Amino acid sequence: MAKLCKAGQQLREQIDDDYPDRDRKSDGWIADSRHYGSNPSSDHIPRNGIVRAIDIDANLNAHPEEVFALVEKLRRTAKRGDKRIKYIIHNKRICSSILNWKWRKYRGSNPHISHFHVSFTTLGDDNGKWFDLEGERQNAKRPQESSRKLDQDISSSGPSDLPSSGSRCQCHCQCRNSISLA
Repeated sequence: MAKLCKAGQQLREQIDDDYPDRDRKSDGWIADSRHYGSNPSSDHIPRNGIVRAIDIDANLNAHPEEVFALVEKLRRTAKRGDKRIKYIIHNKRICSSILNWKWRKYRGSNPHISHFHVSFTTLGDDNGKWFDLEGERQNAKRPQESSRKLDQDISSSGPSDLPSSGSRCQCHCQCRNSISLA
């Protein structure tokens, strides 16, 4: 049974708390069968039972540019030293520690426009601590630990942890998010 890493659970819960009415059509975490052939190194594929990637829909039901601000907060969080974040992809760009978290052109088949992708290192497997998205000066404004308990284990026995809406992900990212592809 696959589960989402604790860092992925925590980040998704923080985003859900900040944007409770956001669109979730392009959300996902576990790969469907097409991922295995097209991108066998994808972090959406469970390794030792753990998935180390999430996709978050770009429509946060806020101002359209809000997703860019959120992705930038994630990039700065990683640059400040949160080693749980492996890389981020959004809007035809990717950043990682390879170039000190500077954005560069992403040449993958999916431009990640309808959603953004966050991959996690193995440090995020059991580390579900709060992500400091606001920076050190803002620590007093948010608790260091979530007031909610993280999901225990997110089972992969169903197509995903998302409620079934009867529709397929619109982003063509090949992630399984709301219906079975049997």
